[in-house]
Amino acid sequence: MKLSILQENLSQGLVIASRSVATRAQLPVLGNVLLGTDKGRLKLSATNLETGINLWLGAKIEKEGAISIPAKILTEFVSSLPAGRVEIESRENTLYLTSGSYEASFVGLAANEFPTVPSMKTKAVLKFESSLLSSAINQTALAAAQDEGRPILTGVLLKSQNKELTLVATDGYRLSLKKLKKVVGIEKVKEFKKGLVLPARTLLEVARVATEETEGKIGLAVTPKASQVIFAVDDIEIVSRLIEGNFPDFEKIIPDKGKTKALVEREELTRAVRIASIFARESANIVKFSLQKGNLEVSANTAQVGDNKSRVEAKIEGETGKIAFNSRYLLDFLNIVGADQISFEMTGSLNPGVFKPVGDDSYLHIIMPVRVQK
Repeated sequence: MKLSILQENLSQGLVIASRSVATRAQLPVLGNVLLGTDKGRLKLSATNLETGINLWLGAKIEKEGAISIPAKILTEFVSSLPAGRVEIESRENTLYLTSGSYEASFVGLAANEFPTVPSMKTKAVLKFESSLLSSAINQTALAAAQDEGRPILTGVLLKSQNKELTLVATDGYRLSLKKLKKVVGIEKVKEFKKGLVLPARTLLEVARVATEETEGKIGLAVTPKASQVIFAVDDIEIVSRLIEGNFPDFEKIIPDKGKTKALVEREELTRAVRIASIFARESANIVKFSLQKGNLEVSANTAQVGDNKSRVEAKIEGETGKIAFNSRYLLDFLNIVGADQISFEMTGSLNPGVFKPVGDDSYLHIIMPVRVQK
């Protein structure tokens, strides 16, 4: 392999590819990035066996070839080079780089030892507006579990019904649901009718790349054996494995209409919860809501620290009541929802609280309450 490429393009490509490299690789090759020529361009591939990535960079190709190189050291070296052209050549299992007065060689592995990262062979089956899908991912993935104890809960369910695609995630303490309406062609993709669960980490990477790279479309395809899903963003493909298992019946988790409803300004509620969280740190992050006529009182107290109360103007319908939540869950939702006003519904202090952006019936967020000792 022999080629030349701009340092800034190669550096940016390696940074993106490196995010899919295994950090604690059981096999040395999983810590590598694969460099290969492909139809007049340089192709970079990386995988941690959960997420894979292919990306193509413009380059002047003199000789075809491929080799895999440890990603971390190659990325650090290239990012440290000055702007300009980088000459790349591979001979046997060694990669040689030259840029101006800088030279380096890297010991690598043969390309045939690198795991196959699937690529989108045909046109994308579905296409989404980049900003819409990225927003839907960010609004739901925050509720996925971090703990690997129940792998199915670390994923986001993608399920279609009629012409809607529903994204759902839950860690058992909260649930986030977002509907993308009028998705052209969704009814033809049978895999989504049953529902596919994708790792939340992979979907967040899709959203991140989409935000960095484009304001256009995100393409999506399912591999022939329905074992992986491929997202295409400009000249980048992100490949996700599926999580096997039965996702919780989320429709049974969603409560009926609450006996108490409050309409509040999101910015004011966020400020009140953030202030209360300062006092809640030493008491399991417990923040209390008290719904009264005309306002929602947000409070927290810790014996060692003190206490705090904030009153947020609110339009209250139905019964007054009290309920407590984990402040971290509240702030995760309030920081991502983006609406000016929030609707909050509850039925008693031990039933889930339902949060919705006012004017948007496609998104809801449920948080389980915390039992507070009187």
